[in-house]
Amino acid sequence: KLVLLLVTLSMVATAAGCATPTPEVIEKVVTQIVKETVKETVVVEGTPQVVEKEVTKIVEKKVTTVVEKVVTAVPEPKGDVTLVVAASEQYGETFDIFNTSTTMEPHVMIYEPLVTIDYNYEFRGGLAERWETSEDGLTWTFYLQKGVKFHDGSDFNAEVVKWWLEGMQQGVNSYMFESMTEAMVVDDYTIDLTFEAPFPNLLYNLSSSFSGIMSKEAYEKYGDEYGTKYAVGTGPFMLEEWVQNDHLTLVKNPDYNWAPAWTGHKGPAQVDKILYRIIPEDATRTIELQAGNVHLLIDAPSPRELPQYQNNPDYLFLQGPDASIQFIGMKVDHPLFKDIRTRQAVGYAIDRDLIIETIYQGLGRAATTYLSAELGGDKGVAAVAPSYDLDKAKELLAEAGWVMGDDGILVAENVEGVEAGTKFEVAYWTYQQDEYKRLAEVTQNMLAEVGIKANIQLMDNATYSDALKGGETALILRRYGWDNNDIIEWFHHGKYAPYPNYLGVNDPVFDAMMDDANYDTPTWGERDAKYVEIHKYLIEKWYPWAPIRQRADVFIGRSNLKSFKPIPLKGLSATIVWTQIYVEQ
Repeated sequence: KLVLLLVTLSMVATAAGCATPTPEVIEKVVTQIVKETVKETVVVEGTPQVVEKEVTKIVEKKVTTVVEKVVTAVPEPKGDVTLVVAASEQYGETFDIFNTSTTMEPHVMIYEPLVTIDYNYEFRGGLAERWETSEDGLTWTFYLQKGVKFHDGSDFNAEVVKWWLEGMQQGVNSYMFESMTEAMVVDDYTIDLTFEAPFPNLLYNLSSSFSGIMSKEAYEKYGDEYGTKYAVGTGPFMLEEWVQNDHLTLVKNPDYNWAPAWTGHKGPAQVDKILYRIIPEDATRTIELQAGNVHLLIDAPSPRELPQYQNNPDYLFLQGPDASIQFIGMKVDHPLFKDIRTRQAVGYAIDRDLIIETIYQGLGRAATTYLSAELGGDKGVAAVAPSYDLDKAKELLAEAGWVMGDDGILVAENVEGVEAGTKFEVAYWTYQQDEYKRLAEVTQNMLAEVGIKANIQLMDNATYSDALKGGETALILRRYGWDNNDIIEWFHHGKYAPYPNYLGVNDPVFDAMMDDANYDTPTWGERDAKYVEIHKYLIEKWYPWAPIRQRADVFIGRSNLKSFKPIPLKGLSATIVWTQIYVEQ
């Protein structure tokens, strides 16, 4: 036999200088491609005779093998090291996991989930060492790490996990565990979760930044102050101070010694403090980075400024795929956009390639669909989605009953629900950041080419969210960042109206398709196959978004920032990124 063994090993930690690589012996299930001789029963050509004949075939076998994986240790903590991180905006308003619909990087510094995602985008252990599921997919058993403590000294155990899961079912993110019927404590470190139907999304939900586990004792002790003044998890950092919309200070958890085994990390974090600064102005963030007052920018500078950091020895420059889509949203029950032909016209009016070339210096990719390409839910969907075609946009608007006015603005002639003579003029909401101001201006001009007058209104993140919740939107420019195909449920399922389904999609057929994929499909792969059809249906039937671009994750820091390794698609929303990072003195 000739055996070719295929084993892929991944480096899960990187470091510079003073540490010696340590081999770790592990068992791993791999696929062997085997060339072997076997006997087959064959018919002799031209005769009725049946004989046995030896033939050589290529077959695949699953085997368990022992391999060595080299994990490079990071340097010993140097002490008195503060990592300074700058963000353009405070994206979260509370560390109360039960009551937040937005998370930011400090959430994954303070809290840890039961399940993690590694650099190959595979589910791995977190606070749960391992898990198993019943044959019918209705019961999951999780085996928890022992010896884990919360920052307040209380124990992490199955009772806490049960309390947390039941709290999640009552909170703003109840959808994540709404099909769970029971969380039963088996013993201190084992818990059974029972579901009313197979739930292929469970491991993903348990790995989310929204699934950090809080201290039950602290949550009950601090009451209304929990989440703003107090936040207690098991993570490598503890909350020291939070001045809303200004800065947030985290200190190292000296007792931390339970990073997931796959990370290769041992002991506490490598820096003593993390100072998370909110600096709204792009120019000010850049100046602070160049002066050495900031080590890492969460929000990269304008794409026009990026070339000065690339191949520059004074800076760290990393880029990779981002599970974020920028889009123009249209309220489907607003009189101006009620006709799907009008919404499709907006999609045809946007020159995505020009936007990427002029605004983003080639970073990212043109998007005509709603899901990141890497997630697999957009396979073949682009064929039915509008792409740039100015003539097609004008044709659809004319079919919808609009005529061009003398001033270049469309006028309603025979538009259902719109009084004749009404001009197509609409408020156009977006974020106040420079990037979105510029993107709004460029898309505003593209819409003007087909006769739509969009009046830009810039808002900070909190004001924008409140405005969307108010229900008065018509035309918006937004982004989402989510590394799971279920994001289209979040924005469009009827149960989430009026927020976050703020564009008014109301379709029982769509809702039923979503429910079937999420709650009646046994495996992750089967669920994603159904999402392709759901995605296609949403675009053909409703088209509430005109997608523009899938973003690229760009990180810029000082060159003395070491062992910095974002996880593809998740970026910095992973505890291990912050545990391993350090600043070279």
